[in-house]
Amino acid sequence: MNPLDLMKRLNGQILGHKIRATINGEIVVLAKLEGQDWQLTEKGQVLANEQSNVVVAEAVPVKTRKKFAAAVESVSEAVGLRVDVDVSKE
Repeated sequence: MNPLDLMKRLNGQILGHKIRATINGEIVVLAKLEGQDWQLTEKGQVLANEQSNVVVAEAVPVKTRKKFAAAVESVSEAVGLRVDVDVSKE
């Protein structure tokens, strides 16, 4: 797991060339920018190993079906249903 994925998973932030996250009320530096690459700190490496073993559930759209639908034979039977119909022929 790279430092940016770890930041995203832990709701961290980049501040002052460091990736930080608040864990149990404590600010933990996960990685530092060295040149153009992010290098995990010791705590960051431990957290990355822990988080790589955790499965994150992806948001999957759930299809629902109507449990009950009343059968209506005509519009006049539908109580409270307002239908505006233009019957004029042009």
